Amino acid sequence: MFGNRGKNDTPRRVPRRMISDSGDDVRTEDITEKIGILYVMPYNAQHIGTRDEQQDYFAYSDLMDAESLRKYGSVAVLADGMGGMGNGSEASKIGVSVFLDAYCDYMRSGTETEDALMYALEEANDEVNTLGGAGATLIGLVVKKNAMHWVSVGDSRLYLYRNGILRQLNEEHVYSKILDEKYRNGEITYEEAAEDPERLALTSYLGIPQIKEVDKNRGSFPVFSNDLIIICSDGLYKVMSDEETAYVLSAGGSDPAADLLNAALSKNSPNQDNVTVLVLKII
Repeated sequence: MFGNRGKNDTPRRVPRRMISDSGDDVRTEDITEKIGILYVMPYNAQHIGTRDEQQDYFAYSDLMDAESLRKYGSVAVLADGMGGMGNGSEASKIGVSVFLDAYCDYMRSGTETEDALMYALEEANDEVNTLGGAGATLIGLVVKKNAMHWVSVGDSRLYLYRNGILRQLNEEHVYSKILDEKYRNGEITYEEAAEDPERLALTSYLGIPQIKEVDKNRGSFPVFSNDLIIICSDGLYKVMSDEETAYVLSAGGSDPAADLLNAALSKNSPNQDNVTVLVLKII
């Protein structure tokens, strides 16, 4: 299932493996899949915010095919196009589509999951580079045999909500981390670090000539029943604190992705960015 949508269209359900450009948000897919001895229930919600164009793009692998699940696991991919570079929507769409196809191709050849994710990231980066001056963040996640694996570049976030505790799993690639390290080392002042105009610039993303910074899991990361895995673009966490996100999830609503989206939109931010939320519930 692929997804991004236009500004004024009417929302509708999105069939698996179909591209959607149908409305402001996409709601829960009523799909339950078997992964080893656990099950995964995927949810997704998306909104254009106050922007003129939706530049987030996401996809799930085929969640209804038993053979696909055995070979590839459950794959979720999210990219957030970098509007300041131009062609942001095209970069995110190409990045997600190429990543998903490349991952499956490498897994068919018998490649280990972690290696296949890295190869897929490189393929997606090469393809986005053909656009010239375009960029996108990307998180690629696989849940397979009671464990998850991921790669990420940019500032989209991957969270785990387990036993009432929300934990960010990936590290963002933003220049602020370099500035803050320089401040801690006494190389620059606090004001210089805080007021640098490039503070929020990305240091790794699809579209860079060579990706040198990649966040990924170190070894197999186990998942357990009742875990919630959340992937989101910055349109969520820039208006919702982690404490607020955990509070929404603690309510145990029937659609956690929609609940998070609605909580973000209820802030009525005049500069609300595109927001996309994917949630994989382990049951």
